[in-house]
Order: sequence, then C-alpha cells, then structure tokens
Amino acid sequence: MRYGLKVNPGTWPEATQWAGIAEDAGFHSLWTGDNLRNSRDAAIAVHDGPTLLAAWAATTVDIQIGLLIANLAYRQPAPLAKQAVTLDHISGGRFELGIGSGLWPADHAMAGVPYWPGPERADRLAEFVGSVDRLLGGDTSDHSGAYYSYRDAAMSPGPVQDRIPLLVAANGPRALAVAATYGDAWVTFTGAATEEEFYQASVERADKLDQLCTDANRDPASVRRILLAYGSVNPWASPDALAQITERYQAIGFTEIVCYAPKPAERPIFDKAVGTLFP
Repeated sequence: MRYGLKVNPGTWPEATQWAGIAEDAGFHSLWTGDNLRNSRDAAIAVHDGPTLLAAWAATTVDIQIGLLIANLAYRQPAPLAKQAVTLDHISGGRFELGIGSGLWPADHAMAGVPYWPGPERADRLAEFVGSVDRLLGGDTSDHSGAYYSYRDAAMSPGPVQDRIPLLVAANGPRALAVAATYGDAWVTFTGAATEEEFYQASVERADKLDQLCTDANRDPASVRRILLAYGSVNPWASPDALAQITERYQAIGFTEIVCYAPKPAERPIFDKAVGTLFP
C-alpha cells in the first residue's frame, strides 16, 4: 500500500512544514486541493492549489506532488494542461493531476457559474478529461465541444514524464466510465456516507470500474485505486485506525490511501502511526 498526505495549508510556513514532514517520513505523495474557498467557512484561509504546488515542486526533492482535485467550476482544459506541464517541469517529472466534476456549490458561486445538475457535471467531466488527455499527449488540434472549446493550442515544451498521470475522482457510474476510459487512477471519497455505507459502495464501484475497463479494452489492473480518507474514514481516529483502514480497503483492490493532514488534537496519533508505517 502506498500512502499520500493531503494538506490545505493556510500559510506558507504551514505548507513548508507539512511538505517536510511528508517527505522526511516517507510518504509516497503530497497533495493539495483546488478550492477558491473553504466550503463551510469562508474565514478559513485557502490558497490556490496550482500555485502552491509550484512552490512545493521547487522546494521538495523526491516526493510525488499532485492536485487532488482540479475543479471544473473554474478550470479550462487547455490552461490546466499547460499548468500541468509546467508543474511537471518544475518538479522534475513528479507531478500528478487529479480532476473532478466540481462538488461544492460554494466554489461555483465564487467562480460566478451556476451549480450544474449531476448529469451536466458528468458530461462536463467526460469532455474535460478527454480534452486534457489529448492535450497532454500532444494532440493540440482545435476542439469545439458542448461545454469547452480551444483553438491554436500549444503544448511546447512537452511533459518531462512520458505521461503525466491523470486521476479521475468518481463515485457515480458515468464518472467511473471516464476513469475507465482515460484515468491512470481512480479516486473515491466518502462524502456524507457512513464508513460501512462507503465500504459497501466501494466494493460495488470497484467491480463496476473493472467492468468498464474491460469494456474499454483496458486492463483493470492498469488503473490505480486511490482512497481519499476523510470524514467517516478517519485514519487518525485511533492508534490502529490507519492499519484497519489499510487492511479493509486493500482487500478490495485499493493500492493507495491519501490521508488529510491531522488536526492538532490528532497529531500524537499521526506521529505514532507514521512511525509504524515508515520505521
């Protein structure tokens, strides 16, 4: 099992502190989100995700860095693909790009766009991810779709990596189809579900993803399975919580767990768990 740490820091000192902790401890990856504001409390400080990643790319050495997840509410395919290539160069080929359909109404409101109904979000995700996939692969031909358009695009220089990994956040069947078609990884998350509800849903979603990969003539094993642990799946809830989560979700095919940085009261459990994971 691989482990990543997701941090949404409010200050640059906090960002550098957690990057150092993640890299020194032995985490495989370091992530931040892509939100214009905290969805529940606007007073909580939030920084721009790609900008923060550029700083991490320049100040870390070995750890993978990534955006989890790019928010369709205020991103466009061609500019995001260009940002991804730039971050890949700054990091020396350590960047990964997650994309999701834009879950929080607060982000839509701040971006000045209406909150899209579920079917439209799924359609947008398919068109957006397909466009980014083509652009990162060097296909810069003009695109005029139902929701996104670009022309005269340029992807020079190209990525450092042969392929910048694309991660698709998906819980519903149509979004899972996008992950099966384009994704190097699938990311799933609890939302408001209880842990047991989420576990049972994860079993069903993993089976559905296998089927969709086969339908798309892809090896299901080629799509990494990433659990974004938060909410009712809290790795810092007890000293053995992360070990229990690992055992349970590894058994149904998950290969990576991305954990949110602990709250201050959870830090002793975090330190102990990390010491066990990475002795």
